[in-house]
Amino acid sequence: MRWVVYLDMDAFYVSCELKRHPELHGKVVAVSADPKGGKGRGVVLSASYEARALGLRSALPVSQAFALCPDYAWIPPDFPFYEENSREVMALLRERSAEARTFSIDEAAFRSEAPTPEAVEAEGRSLQREVRSRFDLPCSIGIGPTLTIAKIASDRAKPGGVVVVPPDSVQAFLAPLPVRSIPGIGKVTEAALAASGIRTIGEMAGAPIDRLRKALGGMAGAMHDLARGVVREEPWPEEEGPRSLGTMSTFDVDTSRVDEVRGELLRLCLSLSESVTKQGRWYRTVTVRLRASDFQQLQRSRTLPQRTASGELLARTATQLLDQLVGELEGRTHERHGSLSEPGVVPPSPARGWGVRTVGVSVSDLSEGSASQKRLDAFGGGSAGS
Repeated sequence: MRWVVYLDMDAFYVSCELKRHPELHGKVVAVSADPKGGKGRGVVLSASYEARALGLRSALPVSQAFALCPDYAWIPPDFPFYEENSREVMALLRERSAEARTFSIDEAAFRSEAPTPEAVEAEGRSLQREVRSRFDLPCSIGIGPTLTIAKIASDRAKPGGVVVVPPDSVQAFLAPLPVRSIPGIGKVTEAALAASGIRTIGEMAGAPIDRLRKALGGMAGAMHDLARGVVREEPWPEEEGPRSLGTMSTFDVDTSRVDEVRGELLRLCLSLSESVTKQGRWYRTVTVRLRASDFQQLQRSRTLPQRTASGELLARTATQLLDQLVGELEGRTHERHGSLSEPGVVPPSPARGWGVRTVGVSVSDLSEGSASQKRLDAFGGGSAGS
């Protein structure tokens, strides 16, 4: 028997912050933008379970979070700190198994050959205790015969539990759960299944396969088997690094000041460069994104001649891309109003025509750095291109 042990950190960003703010344990806490008395912009990134009980959740606008709980304790995000904590936890998993795989900043899994459900549960609880004792972080553990079932079990284990699903208990475990519990089933598919009278995994198991095909298409057969408790071996994912790294910022007030947007972009580039360096990654493609006042999203990317880890090159490339995006915004202003705004100058409000709400930067086409690349970078190898 090969088990999959799936680790899912509990309220990860908040849990990291509670290490630095122990006085907030048991309080209504969220990592979020400043709510500014209900007038703030941005969203909640992570909420404590005490906050979730009041309706605060990830992606909730901070204005709504403030309306639900005006005195919630908010903490600004510190992504390098969260990434550092994540690397420590994932390193612990790799100590336990060479087959450990990371799926996100707060989720990972490994395979175990424990002989019995009791033995693998003990292994999961041992891991849970070690994560808590070494890193002062809580986690939930799901264990099952496949990655999919272990992932679902980890969701049911939250917060702070361990759930083991032996092969002969899969159907009974899944039957009462909503179909949305299955990874890969989102709102649209959930609605399509509901229209066919299928809301739980148990109802999916008893449904004719033809009815499932109307909602699930090519996934119908695999989902039907899963719902009926048929355990099929899944290929173990190859070890992959992150496909991209990025960061973004929302302005308190929409701005058309190019110098203000550029300054914030450079700050983001510095933070992103630190993350790239800490992870030992090299990038080749730089992308800058803007969200305008009308919520239209614009982006420009540039692929460099070779990979690099240069923070200076990242900042130079990003500002060049920003200038192109600003040109697009000013072009829209010209089309609408017949005039252009000067860089760094706030046009009269009625004629402004554009404003920036959010700016972000990311790097992709990542790889591990090599000695030859380091030598190239030391001599200024690589250019922003044309």
